[in-house]
Amino acid sequence: MAHKVIKYRLTKDGQIPNYLVFGVSQTTSGMYAVIDNNTAFQNTPRNCVYLGISQDGANISESDGEITTQDDLTTYLTNASNGNNWKQYSSSGEESDFVPADAAATIWNTLTTLNGG
Repeated sequence: MAHKVIKYRLTKDGQIPNYLVFGVSQTTSGMYAVIDNNTAFQNTPRNCVYLGISQDGANISESDGEITTQDDLTTYLTNASNGNNWKQYSSSGEESDFVPADAAATIWNTLTTLNGG
């Protein structure tokens, strides 16, 4: 069993799914929302796809899928951010252009830490 990086939507009631990990210092849910207007979820709380990290061994069958490698995560973030003028902020609040590989590395490092690596 292990924690996994997943894509997910809010529940039909607009709640965060219970298969996500909470109670750790790292951000593990609600990351990098991507609006999905090509679904039956348009104009509902479920119209965004988020990134998160699952509980250890959680059933993620209701998620929008697992991202299994850091390279795949970088590709996903590159495609999601392309043309959308995403920004990132330093700990001092300085704004800069979003760097998908940096964001993917941060998420993957959190995943590795949670999995004991």
